[in-house]
Amino acid sequence: MKISAPEYFPALLGPKFRKVFERLFIEKANLFSHEHVIFAVYGDQVAGMLLSYDWKAKEREEKRTGWLMLKVLGHDFLKRLPAFIRATRGSGRLENGDYYVSNIAVYPDFRGKGIGKALMLEAERLALKCGAERIVLDVEQGNEEAIAFYRRLGYSVERKHSIELEGKTYEFYRMAKAPTDSE
Repeated sequence: MKISAPEYFPALLGPKFRKVFERLFIEKANLFSHEHVIFAVYGDQVAGMLLSYDWKAKEREEKRTGWLMLKVLGHDFLKRLPAFIRATRGSGRLENGDYYVSNIAVYPDFRGKGIGKALMLEAERLALKCGAERIVLDVEQGNEEAIAFYRRLGYSVERKHSIELEGKTYEFYRMAKAPTDSE
């Protein structure tokens, strides 16, 4: 998770961000659960991961995700609640029929081997399987390499949004495309 958003998650969740993701990963029925994660294996090593889900899971699991964050973060969650609310108005917002790529990361040693593309194609397969009309993702505006990668896969910028955390503004593009079973 830290590879996919090295500054954003610590700013949003605070110093316990790793503990939050560790706890949510092992729990079922939340938006950061292992149930929504696909790992890419290259040789015998984990090379990358994809965290994604559809609009139905978002609706069903969003409250439980917040509850689990509260349990892990305690009082710190209440201090961070306004930031969480602002963040969900931009990043992670889904319409009916959307399939969301929340996070994708490939370890640096495995980049350039087609792993990211394979993970994104798997997201398309999952989106088609659940009947999604579009795949959406949020990418930091300064991440030119990722933006170019998504464009090569057929994604286009739909809108811009931003959030201020700890005195820094994080600016994102919402990118989208219709899922296809070709490629």
